[in-house]
Amino acid sequence: MSNVLIGFANVLQPINLLICLGGLAVGVLFGALPGFSATMAVAVFVPFTYTMNPGTALLLLSGLYCGGVYGGSIPAVLVGIPGTPASAPTALEGKALVKKGEAGRALNLVTLASAFGGFFSSLALLVCAPLLAKIAMMVGAPEQIFVAIFGLSVVVMLSQDNLFKGSLVAVVSLLIACFGQDPVMGFPRFTYGRPELTGGFDVVVILIGLFSLPEVFKMLEDPLGKMAETGKVGSMKLKLTDITENIVNAFRSTICGVLIGIIPAAGPDIAAFLSYNEAKKASKHPEEFGNGSAEGIVAAEAGNNGVTGGSLIPLLTLGIPGSAPAAIFLGAMIIHGVRPGPTLFTQHADTVYTLIIGFAIINLLLYFVGIAYCKCGSMILLIPKAILATVIVILATIGTFSINKNLFDVFVMFGAGVLGYIMLRNDFPTSPIALALLLGPMLEKAVAITSTMYEGNILAMFQRPLTTILMVFTILSFAFPFIKAHLEKKKAKRQG
Repeated sequence: MSNVLIGFANVLQPINLLICLGGLAVGVLFGALPGFSATMAVAVFVPFTYTMNPGTALLLLSGLYCGGVYGGSIPAVLVGIPGTPASAPTALEGKALVKKGEAGRALNLVTLASAFGGFFSSLALLVCAPLLAKIAMMVGAPEQIFVAIFGLSVVVMLSQDNLFKGSLVAVVSLLIACFGQDPVMGFPRFTYGRPELTGGFDVVVILIGLFSLPEVFKMLEDPLGKMAETGKVGSMKLKLTDITENIVNAFRSTICGVLIGIIPAAGPDIAAFLSYNEAKKASKHPEEFGNGSAEGIVAAEAGNNGVTGGSLIPLLTLGIPGSAPAAIFLGAMIIHGVRPGPTLFTQHADTVYTLIIGFAIINLLLYFVGIAYCKCGSMILLIPKAILATVIVILATIGTFSINKNLFDVFVMFGAGVLGYIMLRNDFPTSPIALALLLGPMLEKAVAITSTMYEGNILAMFQRPLTTILMVFTILSFAFPFIKAHLEKKKAKRQG
């Protein structure tokens, strides 16, 4: 308890509170710009921490991390363009609510759910770190196979209107994910002599094109119009039912985010889709998803922000980063002489508890910083579509080029954008592309490692209890939509 009080005392120092607010403000900006991300924000500001004490340095990076994950939701709601891949499910619902004139309500839901998910993930970090770290130790390649397949089951829910088209998109995207080096043997595949393809297609590059440019093309169909007649987003007040009906949803999604966060190679993108999927399954009104569902927004945002605290659990207790930003945290901690591991909570108690308590306070501040950004960002709705489209293309191009400093990525981004527009025009869902590109490499690598572990006898992995449990959940996840539809038909016949 004394360590917790020390953490509070350190965080509440005026300079540290200013650092938290500054990190949040900059992080939200990085998350809101296409092509930028929480990972980039944390990486860019690590050199600025060299002269700080370890606790203050980690507070700055925490603010950047949390703000970056949240920031992508603002353009996702206002213009239907996710600033980060983790905000893609939010864009599906937010855009629909803006069309209904409920942009303010959507932004408040996004901000509240993000703060909720981040805050409770920090409590999990404080209370459950040792226990959850043991779970993380049990997750190996065999378990990652079923985590990836479980994630791909989301395609069934996202493509219920046309399962064939959704499945076709997912399969083709999984094949595209195979471009580049073999994850185990290292030999190049499908590179066609292009050195740029040695590492495969960059997921972020494709997603920027896929979710940004189709919206640009739609804007240019009426270039003289505006996104809205007024720059005001309307009332940001929430109905009481928005909160009471989403408490269980928010807790479930946050827990999902925390658990995804402790698994290496997973991240907020996967957590957002999985949480969204589980919310749709549990919803009494699944038909509202895709048409402005408050449940969908809360699930996606609580899930992707729940990853922030979850990803630090294996980092602090085992020295294993659960996400890309957490890996940069690891480097920053080592630079400051704070080495993660079992002895961290005793040898550097003041620093680690400053980080944990700071993480909780940062997520409380996130709500107020986020609301301020939403009110300023709402003016984007007043910009004529022709100008807005031009700005988006410029930002997408600069953001894409900045990722790898590679002009080839810019051409890939534009190609993905044209493909996305064609798919939208022909009623092909684009979300399965994001899922397959994110989960494909993880699945392939896990299968290869598992095959090596068991000398080709992959069935032997079911001797691991956690693998069997995950397999059962995966089968139920695939079967649930069909079982639910069958039961609803039977119920309709009885009532008829």
